[in-house]
Amino acid sequence: MDSSDRKLQEREMRKSRIMLGALEVFKESGLEGATMDEIAQKSGFGKATLYYYFNSKEDVFSEIIKDGCLLISKVI
Repeated sequence: MDSSDRKLQEREMRKSRIMLGALEVFKESGLEGATMDEIAQKSGFGKATLYYYFNSKEDVFSEIIKDGCLLISKVI
């Protein structure tokens, strides 16, 4: 695996951690009550990292929904 593959894999792992942390925050607080600060804290990253991957909490939520739909479509 070359360095570009490794960097891509690291980016995907960070994005997944953010989405998992966000999912917990959304379950606890709902979309309206969730904040990027809470998502950052729950995922173990700073807000700057979150904003590198997502423009808003709504973007994070949309990505979670999209991934869920892809998983469902693979099962059906």
